[in-house]
Amino acid sequence: MADLFFSIITHIGDGLIFLAVFPILLTYRLAHGLLCVFNAAIHMVLSVVLKRLVFVHSPRPAEFFKDIDIVQVAGVPMYHWHSFPSGHTATAFALTTMLAMLYPKRHRLQLGFLLAAVLIGFSRVYLMQHFIADVLAGSVLGVSSAFAARAIVRIYFKGKPYKKGLLRKKKVALSELKPGYQPLRIRIKPWKWPF
Repeated sequence: MADLFFSIITHIGDGLIFLAVFPILLTYRLAHGLLCVFNAAIHMVLSVVLKRLVFVHSPRPAEFFKDIDIVQVAGVPMYHWHSFPSGHTATAFALTTMLAMLYPKRHRLQLGFLLAAVLIGFSRVYLMQHFIADVLAGSVLGVSSAFAARAIVRIYFKGKPYKKGLLRKKKVALSELKPGYQPLRIRIKPWKWPF
């Protein structure tokens, strides 16, 4: 049961998850969409550079324990090199940190995101894809990339056009409303950075 659970949840840490989140954020605010783009770009570039150029010969558990008979999870391919840092964990924590920034007062939502990120990181160790140090480095990389993306968006994309999203609010003339209609008055506060 745990094998199936962790082999499924680990895929949430694929970098493609940003392609699912980006259009949703973009519909509400252009700045949110840009935050997602910069966050994904920064953490993916850093992950690739660290894995492919800096820590090229870092062995994964399958290579490190190749002389020991280890139990493999069925259907999960075992990789042998480019272990440091964990890219799936970096993606999970980059996404979690970004969403926590965008929803600063939704503590239950933030806790759910954090739990998912921790489970994704643990799945990488459980599935024998990474060591704990790889996962910890991935989490630091993900959090750092989200803060770096936030700094870029705050400095370069803070004007009025970036506060609008793709969803346009439809304006209706009062003459078109039905007789006796009382409009619902809702005050929407402008979005502010939580930090």
